[in-house]
Amino acid sequence: MVGHGGGWHPKGAPTMRILKQELYFPIIIGIHFLFWAIDLSLYSGDFIEPRSDTLLFGEYENTTGIHPSRIVGEVFSSWVVTVFAFNFLMATRARWVERIFGGLDKMYVIHRRSGVIAVVLLLAHFVAVPRDLTAFTVGKPLGFYALILILLGVVAAVAPPVKKRLRYHAWLRSHRLMGVFYVMGVAHAGLVFSLIQQLPITRVYVFGMAGVGVVSWVYRAFLYRRFNPELPYEVSAVRKLDARTTEIDLKPLEGSLAFAPGQFAFFRFPKVGQGEAHPFTIASTPGDGGLRIAVRALGDDTSNMQGGVEAGDRVFVEGPFGHFTAEHAGDQKQIWVAGGIGITPFLSLAKAVGDRDVRLIWCVANRGDAFYAEELQALAEGDGGFGFEVWPSEEKGTFSLAALELAGVDDTTFMVCGPPGLKDALRKQVLERGGRSSSVLDEEFAFR
Repeated sequence: MVGHGGGWHPKGAPTMRILKQELYFPIIIGIHFLFWAIDLSLYSGDFIEPRSDTLLFGEYENTTGIHPSRIVGEVFSSWVVTVFAFNFLMATRARWVERIFGGLDKMYVIHRRSGVIAVVLLLAHFVAVPRDLTAFTVGKPLGFYALILILLGVVAAVAPPVKKRLRYHAWLRSHRLMGVFYVMGVAHAGLVFSLIQQLPITRVYVFGMAGVGVVSWVYRAFLYRRFNPELPYEVSAVRKLDARTTEIDLKPLEGSLAFAPGQFAFFRFPKVGQGEAHPFTIASTPGDGGLRIAVRALGDDTSNMQGGVEAGDRVFVEGPFGHFTAEHAGDQKQIWVAGGIGITPFLSLAKAVGDRDVRLIWCVANRGDAFYAEELQALAEGDGGFGFEVWPSEEKGTFSLAALELAGVDDTTFMVCGPPGLKDALRKQVLERGGRSSSVLDEEFAFR
């Protein structure tokens, strides 16, 4: 589970505008249609289609005029170039990009879905675009190989049956090769005959975005660590919370990580697995002097961490990331809903409530799973407006807002961290009671 900011927004509900995926994809499509429409409406040249063939529309023999299959095929390819360019830009983890999308966790969701869309568009390009039969160029086989390799790479990255079989380090390394495949695709676009090369606005946009994609990949693959050094920490304590969950305390060896309650960081344990970094929410508060994380066995490396981490082990930390913070929740009444290990960001946030009206509900299978209940109950019994309750499903059934007997939801901000089913159900119930979708702040439960 994973989650910038600090403090509380001074005037109630959050006002920061972010680019959600519901807007991201229409914007990408709209920009392309606009540029293509302007260029095609102004085009006055004599376009000659060389001897070529298509999978669906037969052969062309040095015909004059722009055939629809040419336009359709190249529109698809230009989308592919720009979608992947934005994906590589998001992979840089740049803070300014994170702010646009409302958190690194949200960026990764868009990144994953964009990869699937790009593969569909790439296949549509392959089917529709005419292939020049007049001469051999290096760009032709480059395009075919890029198609196959990108297809395999995206399947490995997002297809559940493949992801489950691939160990995390193998999945990550194969995913990093996507930049090489992208460079092959861009080279193909520049070396083959195309309509884009004759449309000035579209050409500048597509190849400009290709440059952004290539530069972003080079930065992420070869320069990232130079500009984003990891902070060294040491494991100071390890505690088993249950059969699948381990709590780890870390103390800084040099500088301490500056973070806001609710944020997460990437933690690299060299002794575990292949030493790849994994995102974990920081369960401690900035004034604690160290870091605390809770690791749930959800994959290869997190399972190995259950017994493979010991006091004295070196850990390297990069961050912080995420917008699941008090700054973005606002200053009005709040209801927090956690599912399972999704409680971790609230452990940090609960200590920064002050006298604000906040109610936390922790949804677990049974009361024995609520291993932080005493800590949170102690906070609830102190001075301030923080309330806490455990919701064991074996006693109360599935969590529902109706059980809270709320007078209304218009004046309430909801923060939820847990499995997708819990988040979707809460958002639906808020909307059914006349609330706004923007009043529900959530954090993605997993990146991969």
